[in-house]
Amino acid sequence: MSHRRRPTRPEHVPAMPSGHDGTTAPNVLRFGLDPESLTLALNAVGTSVGTLAPLALTARIEPPELPAYGTLLLNVLRGDPALSVRADEAEEAWRVLEPVLSGWARDLVPLEEYPAGSLGPPGIDRNR
Repeated sequence: MSHRRRPTRPEHVPAMPSGHDGTTAPNVLRFGLDPESLTLALNAVGTSVGTLAPLALTARIEPPELPAYGTLLLNVLRGDPALSVRADEAEEAWRVLEPVLSGWARDLVPLEEYPAGSLGPPGIDRNR
């Protein structure tokens, strides 16, 4: 009977290639709603040791025949509730959302706006 050693897991897996000491932009997965698209922006190993290069993989998705709400209504008319929200789900969603809307209305929490396609509001911690 042979005994195989279990592989050990390293304590720390480096996030950067050895020799790289600079900072990098975070990896980003971006879903485009109009037009439909999917982009994955990664940091890849560069052309020489210790370097990173940006790599973006993008796919354009053909738009559906109907807009999302049209698909939902068509499914409801056909008796398929898969995309519908049950009454208890809707009530729970409003229970969670109502304090947020109330806080914005009373200026208790700022509603930060930012340009579409940007990385978000200025000052947001992108390294979380």
